[in-house]
Amino acid sequence: MTGHLDGKAVVVTGAGRGLGAAYARLAAAEGAAVVVNDVDGAQAEVVAAEIRASGGRAEAVAGSVADWDGAGAIVAACVDAFGAIDGLVNNAGIFRLAGPAEQDPADFRAVLEVNVLGTAYCGLHAIRAMLPRGRGSIVNVTSGSHAGSAAMGAYGASKGAVASLTYCWAADLAGTGVRVNAVSPNAHTRMADAYEAYLGAAAQGQNVHKPPAQNAPAVVYLLSDAAAALHGQVVRIDGDELSMVAHPTVMGHGATGPAWTVESVAAAFAAGAVGPLSPVGLHRASAAGEPVQEE
Repeated sequence: MTGHLDGKAVVVTGAGRGLGAAYARLAAAEGAAVVVNDVDGAQAEVVAAEIRASGGRAEAVAGSVADWDGAGAIVAACVDAFGAIDGLVNNAGIFRLAGPAEQDPADFRAVLEVNVLGTAYCGLHAIRAMLPRGRGSIVNVTSGSHAGSAAMGAYGASKGAVASLTYCWAADLAGTGVRVNAVSPNAHTRMADAYEAYLGAAAQGQNVHKPPAQNAPAVVYLLSDAAAALHGQVVRIDGDELSMVAHPTVMGHGATGPAWTVESVAAAFAAGAVGPLSPVGLHRASAAGEPVQEE
């Protein structure tokens, strides 16, 4: 039997453990040669060694994605080792929890540098390597937290930026053969443990009993030629549910006026002429079209 990624070379960032390791393992099992990147080089080598022991091809590359030259070296390592780069999974990310009144500015900056700049830097290097060949697939990793989640201002903002970057790159790359999509995964990882511990009694247990490996098939699908028709999309995996995340859109009905004033804007909202208002947090549409809070 042939794998879905036979003959392809793929980079997975932040793949030393958790979701990234699950993506790397399945990509290799489906035939890809994999660059396993992590800021922890020893942990990256553990995963790469597991892949090689199972008969796959893998190289461990240590380094931070948040550095332009470092990101370039990760992509170059794939080209040097395997002759090309066909896929990139921008999984590397960090997580800091804090309310606005307690938010440490250094933590906020660190989250944005790794999650936004790291995704952008690796993606830009990969795109420049893919365009001359006229093919390739980039899978960015966003999160439902970008719709609004308590204590996750830095992380949610970073993942909202990743979603927007996905939409913009998809517009840029239309017709080039290079595709860009994103996934919004849900799994019980160290990050989930930290979130549950921080919230305490208010935690919903939304990640419990959801293994990282459950998210990997959708990522491998997006890397594969089977997903050739998908471009600029965000796929959500939540346990046994596979769904799509809608792009930002102008909602419902609006009002018109010849020259808006503060008073006329207030009157339009008071009359219900503008709306509907969006609920806070990640929601999905019910069969009746009404928003239902995601668990």
